[in-house]
Amino acid sequence: MFDTLTAPRAKRRAGTSMAVSIILHGAVVGAAFLLAYARAHMPKETTVEVPVAFRPPPPPPPPPPPPPASRKPKTPRTERIKPKVPPTTVIQPREIPKVEEKPPEIPPEEPEVEEDEGVEGGVEGGVVGGQIGGHIGSAGPVEFNDTMTPPQKIGGPDPQYTSQALEREVQGLMIVKCVVSTQGAVRNCRVVKSLPFMDRAVIDALEHRKYTPALLRGQPIEVDYTFKIKLTLPQ
Repeated sequence: MFDTLTAPRAKRRAGTSMAVSIILHGAVVGAAFLLAYARAHMPKETTVEVPVAFRPPPPPPPPPPPPPASRKPKTPRTERIKPKVPPTTVIQPREIPKVEEKPPEIPPEEPEVEEDEGVEGGVEGGVVGGQIGGHIGSAGPVEFNDTMTPPQKIGGPDPQYTSQALEREVQGLMIVKCVVSTQGAVRNCRVVKSLPFMDRAVIDALEHRKYTPALLRGQPIEVDYTFKIKLTLPQ
């Protein structure tokens, strides 16, 4: 009895589920078909290339102009008013004074000098009333010149080298001026051309020498004589 009742219910359930599944499959297939149709008829996307021109940026604006230099205010020039110099009036004298001419000066007459006659044995330039054989130039030494006979060495020491001059090997020419008296003595020596460390040694040697006096016309005369001393290192 139970079998007969349950069989028709089972058949009904099976038929209902079959119908539902068919409907679902049909809906799925239809949706798929619609999607395919829609895709086939959709407009295709087209890409359009738009040309783009790149322009360089505009140059920077110029710097602002420098402010105008401040001008120094012009100082008004003051015109110098030249003083009016009144015209000088020249007043001419009515009469031109005469210039007195001085008489030419007459030079005074020179007194006549009586020439004394010389004596035999006297010398030129001697003193009137002097003794025969006196020395010329007794008032002082005269400069030696070529008209005189030079003094000649009679005796005396030679200059001795100093230790400082030997160490520095000093040699050469020295020039010394001395007074040579009528007796042949040497005095008042002055160095004209010097050598290092030898001035005093040369002067001492000269002032200890003895010379013949210088002669003028055969007569002794006191002269200022120039000595040339050549110094050579000892060998």
